[in-house]
This record gives sequence, C-alpha cells and structure tokens, in this order.
Amino acid sequence: MQRARLTRVAILAALSLATPVLVGPSLAGDFEGAYVGAGLSAGFSGPFVPDYEGSAFIGYNWNFGSQVIVGSELDLTVNPKSMWVGAATTSTIDARLGFLASDAVMVYGRAGGGYTTGGVGSYVWDFGLGAEYMMNNGLSLRGEFDRVDPFEVGMDTQMNGRLGVVMNF
Repeated sequence: MQRARLTRVAILAALSLATPVLVGPSLAGDFEGAYVGAGLSAGFSGPFVPDYEGSAFIGYNWNFGSQVIVGSELDLTVNPKSMWVGAATTSTIDARLGFLASDAVMVYGRAGGGYTTGGVGSYVWDFGLGAEYMMNNGLSLRGEFDRVDPFEVGMDTQMNGRLGVVMNF
C-alpha cells in the first residue's frame, strides 16, 4: 500500500518536471494543451478547524469548437490534519468540461474518482465546479469548489474550496 502511494507520487513528480522541458510555456492565453499547477484548499465540512490541504496537478485540455473545452486532470492532494486520520493523501483522476465565457475566462465542471489513504483507506468519487482566469505568458489562476465522497461506509464527505496557480503549455 505504501509502495503504491510512493509510486504514484514519483510518477506525478516526474510528469510535472518533464512537461515544461518537452513543451514551452504558452505565450498567448490559450486553455488548450498541457498544464501543471499547485493549489491550496480549505475544508468546509471537517470537525477540526482549520482543515487545510496542498495539491499538485497535471492535465491536458482540448478545444472543441470556439468555446467548448474538454480535459483530463491527475491530482495529488496532501492533508496534514485529515478529518479521517492524522495525515492523508488523496489522488484523483478527473474529466473536465469547460466553457469559455471570454478569451481569458473558462468556467468548468469536473468529476472523477481516486483513492485516499485517510481512515482505513478507501476509493473515492469527486466532483466540483470552478473558474480559471488566463493571464500573460501562459499563467492562469483558478478557484474551485470540490466535494470528495468515500465509498467506505463510516467515512465523512469532504468539501473544499481551492485556489490555484497553473502553468499552461
């Protein structure tokens, strides 16, 4: 179990480091293509306040038509004071469906599944809503609301607000 978690962390780290080398940063504001990022979350449903998390993510978006964006994202989140145990790591893979409200703003929904080391360890499903604002030189800022539900009976649902920064390639 511990070895599988370390393997996932190593793969995510390798992909995060390799992506900027293989493709350069996006000079124009464009949501299509590969991206990497990091975020900070605050939990809304935990019995312990505050409930903060840090995350790293990598993904790819495709532009279908003038305003529709479809993508996938791999996310690794670490919570040092999980509501389930002392510390928990959650990895998810999500599909994203976005709509370009303008050239610089995308609103999106996301849904997927993953695994958490919280509690006894459990598979989870998640979904969320967010918006991303494209700045210069391929950087964008995002804000999201996510809900993570374990399949394991007795583990609580976790709801988080997240702010992140993204490098688009």
